[in-house]
Amino acid sequence: MMTLGDIGRSSAPGQGSAPGDDSDEEGGQDMFAGGEKSGLAVENPNRPGQRGLDSVRNILKQAQEGTRARQEQQDDDDEDETPPSHFTGRGMTLGSDDAPSQLVEDPNSNIRRAPPKVTRNLYFWRDGFSVEDGPLMRYDDPAHQETLRGIEAGRAPLHLMNVLPGQPTDVNVHRKMDEDYVAPKKKFVPFSGSGQRLGAPTPGFDSAPVSSSASASAAVTAPAQPPPQTVTVDSSAPTTSLQIRLGDGTRLVSRFNHTHTVGDIYAFVNASNTASRSRNYVLQTTFPPKELKDMGQILKDAGLLNAVVVQKWT
Repeated sequence: MMTLGDIGRSSAPGQGSAPGDDSDEEGGQDMFAGGEKSGLAVENPNRPGQRGLDSVRNILKQAQEGTRARQEQQDDDDEDETPPSHFTGRGMTLGSDDAPSQLVEDPNSNIRRAPPKVTRNLYFWRDGFSVEDGPLMRYDDPAHQETLRGIEAGRAPLHLMNVLPGQPTDVNVHRKMDEDYVAPKKKFVPFSGSGQRLGAPTPGFDSAPVSSSASASAAVTAPAQPPPQTVTVDSSAPTTSLQIRLGDGTRLVSRFNHTHTVGDIYAFVNASNTASRSRNYVLQTTFPPKELKDMGQILKDAGLLNAVVVQKWT
């Protein structure tokens, strides 16, 4: 398996197959490159009749060309891997009548631990690409084309992959160029809202039963959640997709122009979610978390192009 960095390196001069080498491009077999720290699972990008954007084809082709080199590197790493130390942490020296016991600090206690490794899935559709179950990023959007060029060079925005700086990441690439993007269904949340703790009956007191008719009436009069509102978008101007994760677990996805403001996002949330109109909250980015309080700042200046925004109750 390969990282995005391996894709960038495979496109450098002297890397990958020679220009005239067609030995690996005529077959229809799928390719898999395995590695301990990162990876890509890819399909042959040169199947007859399969045509996509140049950047997409280059990403898949570069991953294919780096397969053998990555496998050899993994084998070398497995042979040279140093076994972990069996004893770590702090310790105490053995004392005596003349010298008391002393605490010995762990020499590795100040070494920064790397974040845990995660796996992300990158999908290439006929009309755009997506990460995990996120929104579609269209090929004809200039902002998304810039993202594709970054992936082709071995770079991807942290917010796009939803990872921390320096976090080990396995990226599985799925080619679905003969299918249109279909938004995933919202996950059903079986239990939500407030509840009542069950307690033992107190002697001498009668508990008042709740009638079924009252319960049915309350269910009927409960406010219904309004359908997600749409944002007025100028199709002739640059657009971007925003994913908004609400505090109750709901996920909203909408398109905005680069010139829409942070205040427009708040207005969209309030119009789409009943609870947001009755509770105080703040919207913030994911990694690193940053509260969005400047209502007049446009999305492009706020770094919110193709971003994920999280609602936090206050």
